[in-house]
Amino acid sequence: MELLRKFRSLSPGERSLLLHTVLLVAFLRVALCLLPFGRVNDYLARRAKRRPIRQDLATSRLVWAVRTAAARIPRATCLTQALAAKYQLERYGRSPQLHLGVAKENGRFLAHAWLECDGETVLGGEIADRYVPLAAVG
Repeated sequence: MELLRKFRSLSPGERSLLLHTVLLVAFLRVALCLLPFGRVNDYLARRAKRRPIRQDLATSRLVWAVRTAAARIPRATCLTQALAAKYQLERYGRSPQLHLGVAKENGRFLAHAWLECDGETVLGGEIADRYVPLAAVG
């Protein structure tokens, strides 16, 4: 009930953004299980160019929508979230960069994805310094 109350307290624009983002994160969660990362990323990049949004929205609101949606989607990993935020930011005319890094901890291989936009880390940066950057995808 609390969740519904919070949702209803949002503006119509925020509700629309959040619903769209929930669907996007769920789609990406499934797509990344079934398809290679490169194929999913290429599809999103093409789609973002074909479906731009001509209004201005703060980067922080787009990231808020991704984080809020991911909290409700089981196993929405850092890669899922970074791809969703990258797509949303590209649709709003920004040029984000997705970074992939690796680390080894207690003999285990770990990977992390984070997103930068305009030279600032906007998603996943809290732990990015623990990882050795491997690639950046624009």
